[in-house]
Amino acid sequence: MAAQTATTEVLRALNALYQGTSAEEREQANSWLQQFQRTTEAWGTADAILGSDAGIEAKVFAAQTLRAKIMADFSELGAEGASSLRDALVEQLRTGAARPVVTQLVLGLADMAVQLEDWADPMSDVVTALGDTANGMSVVVEFVAVLPEEALNERIAMDNAAWSRRTEALLGQRGGDVAALLARCLGTAELREARARVLGCLASWVRHGDMTLAQVQGAGLAEQALAGLQGNADEAEAAADAVCALIWETRADNDDDAETAAVKDTLVQQLAQGLAASETQHAVAESESWRVLAEAGEAWVGRIVADAARFAGVVQGLVECMRHGEREAVAMTFTFWDELADRVLETASCDPARRALSGVYAGLVDAAAAQLRYPDDTMTAEERDIFREFRHGVGDVLKASVRVCGAGTALGRAYALAAQPDALWQDAEAALFAVRAMGAEIPPDEEEVMPQVMDLLPRLPPHPRLRYAATLVIARYTEWTRSHAQYVPFQLDFIAAGMSDADVAAASAQALKFLCMDCAPLLATHWRDLLHVFGAARDDDAVDVAVALAHVAAAAPDAAAAIEAFSVPLGSELGTLVQGALDNAACSRAALLLDRLGAFLRYIDAPDSAADLVARIVADAWPLAHALLHRVPADTHVSESASKFVRVLVEFYSSALRGVVPQVCDAVAVAFEQTGLDVYLWLARRIVAVAPSLAVDETAALQLAATLMDRLSAAALPRFEHSFSEAPDTTEEFFRLLQRALEQAPSIVAATPTFPAVFRAAIAALTVNSLHAQLAVLRAWVQMLAPARRHIRLRLDHTRASPDAYPLPTIVSLCAENGFELARALLLGLLGAFDREVSPEAADALASLAAVAADGPNVVSGQSDALPSSAICDWAAAILPDIPDSRMPPREKHLFASQLAELVQARMWPRLKTMLLDTAAACWRRSRALEL
Repeated sequence: MAAQTATTEVLRALNALYQGTSAEEREQANSWLQQFQRTTEAWGTADAILGSDAGIEAKVFAAQTLRAKIMADFSELGAEGASSLRDALVEQLRTGAARPVVTQLVLGLADMAVQLEDWADPMSDVVTALGDTANGMSVVVEFVAVLPEEALNERIAMDNAAWSRRTEALLGQRGGDVAALLARCLGTAELREARARVLGCLASWVRHGDMTLAQVQGAGLAEQALAGLQGNADEAEAAADAVCALIWETRADNDDDAETAAVKDTLVQQLAQGLAASETQHAVAESESWRVLAEAGEAWVGRIVADAARFAGVVQGLVECMRHGEREAVAMTFTFWDELADRVLETASCDPARRALSGVYAGLVDAAAAQLRYPDDTMTAEERDIFREFRHGVGDVLKASVRVCGAGTALGRAYALAAQPDALWQDAEAALFAVRAMGAEIPPDEEEVMPQVMDLLPRLPPHPRLRYAATLVIARYTEWTRSHAQYVPFQLDFIAAGMSDADVAAASAQALKFLCMDCAPLLATHWRDLLHVFGAARDDDAVDVAVALAHVAAAAPDAAAAIEAFSVPLGSELGTLVQGALDNAACSRAALLLDRLGAFLRYIDAPDSAADLVARIVADAWPLAHALLHRVPADTHVSESASKFVRVLVEFYSSALRGVVPQVCDAVAVAFEQTGLDVYLWLARRIVAVAPSLAVDETAALQLAATLMDRLSAAALPRFEHSFSEAPDTTEEFFRLLQRALEQAPSIVAATPTFPAVFRAAIAALTVNSLHAQLAVLRAWVQMLAPARRHIRLRLDHTRASPDAYPLPTIVSLCAENGFELARALLLGLLGAFDREVSPEAADALASLAAVAADGPNVVSGQSDALPSSAICDWAAAILPDIPDSRMPPREKHLFASQLAELVQARMWPRLKTMLLDTAAACWRRSRALEL
């Protein structure tokens, strides 16, 4: 494509991208531009566009393209081309350009400086070329600022040795020069508008460790950064970044020498005084000052405890932030208050700092309660979720307050707020939330305030929010109630009344569950009353109430009667439904009954006197669940509830179920064969996981599990015929089941008729485009191949024998037949197609495949002394050409093949996995660099 033609085509595509009238047109343009960026023509075309009178969008694209090419394809330029491009970029910056273009050009020039080793002193050269004007000096500062960041840019394709040399040449021993440059810029009136950029540069060099605190102090930059907090919004933000970077570097370190410690102490004193004096700072900078105070608190927490008076201004500023700050600012202080509490509690109880900070935490309760207050305005659902999460963070601060100032003091302040006679409901509710949040730190024997709190609850105004909050207070303090039995009748009545209130019912069910869990002996004689509560419970709350009843029934003096009174009506109603017409309403009701009975059986810890009764209940319940699975396996409600119910039976009542385990497995297989619902694969996995306990003979139980796996495989594989990506959930559940089956019974599963087909399908499944499904497939591969690698090692090590139970010949044979396809799917996925999060599993599977291919056939045939086969190397040689050079250049492909051969011959499988991960990371960085 001729240069002029290429430029015209790019401009036409950009016009379609930004001005196109249809989504398809814009998508096509975007795809074409991305492909063009990967060509060698992109260098000259981008340079030509920058030198033309094209619009801002075109020039931004050109600058982005040059930067992307510099990061990913710098080697295409050669020494002469690189020098020429460097000079062109500097000239573009000297003549001036729009701000977005300048930003991309500066980043590209910095990326070039990182890689171009022939460029001896980029910083000085840029200062010389551009520093003779105010605008030019602003660009210089931007270039200097991004150098430390781009030196760590993982998208730059560069080997570690070259990177180490270059970063030392660029950044080593340059902190003093940069500090002097920044001080000069901050003192120049013509650069007043660039102060934010200068302070950002300071933050970058300090944060990356390329400028020492002594250099900062010597240039007077700390004062300038503190002063910047009172500037306009942009300057204040940059100043806050700089001050935070300085504060972070002042953290005490046991390895500090005397000189460094002295510099830190001096700078800490200077910063602390500056922050304490910032209470009168400009309102624009208020949020930035909160951020700086939070950073100071975290960094200086040890110093604060050692000398509370010296840092009183910082601590008080953080209290004010808690009291008056916006939620985002308040959230930044959470870590500080928790860490400070930990440090305070390490001091002696008579320590002056502990006494002083105890008072701070006591006052913090009031400030925190103010932040817990519901806003007067209505909130959207998203805002409610954010507020709920924020409240839990404030709750952690309240827990810290209890730890420092004591349960009585902290609770007393929260109680006083809740008990105010004329308080608005928002204030009382916030105080009750505070009481609940403190619960984890309140001892069960607290006698000073908690009785007052419990006495207050029934006297609260009848507002639904207050009733809800009060109910959750009861739920949180059930362990305290266990030691104060006199409150049980009141709490039970309070909860029961709330069950009929739609606004409070969910909280009431939760409170009842926790009350019955922690106070079952105290409620043992109330189980008949609880049956009435259960009958009145809403469908959504019935499961929580069933859990509550399970705990009380087990503790009842007549446990068998209590268990029977709850379970028999459920079983009877369920039996009636099963015998009738199962329309939608009947199915929904049956599912609800199964949920209730399942929850009861899950949590009942029946005494020996009721064990036979529970066994009969289980025996009677299975046929009902079986009938539902047989009649309506495709019903959404029944399939979910029946599967959860059967899971309870097999996991908690395996001995009672042993006589019908074959029937259970058959029912699950038939249900999946008829419906293909994922939930049956989930249930099968739970059955397989506990298979050894489902029969007296473990081998027979594992055979049942393998047979179930075989039947499900035969039913599942045709469903994947078109594409695994069309059924990602089913793919995930199937391969999670396969992984578990291979863990439990590898030899039996490998001997099933469908296993070869499953093996081949697992190769095709590597194309699935869902993260969780990819992870499930790869973990199944690891489970198939990693044990084979270990058993091969045992055979190669003649001092140990490999267990005969492992199906090594089967795995080796299948790998020999399908190894190339598997290696291709794993290697192409690892180097591009897979989600980056699954790289460790993919590398593990590929390294294990290499081990099996290298030694498996020899070991199986008894030739353990033979040299490793080069099969994996031959496969890789055929696969590597299919990887685009833009992702993996020819030089790297050659290096990869060479390293692979060395590691295979040395049988260094862990190192091979590391090499695969490193190669994948390099390809990922190169791909990211080329993104539009």
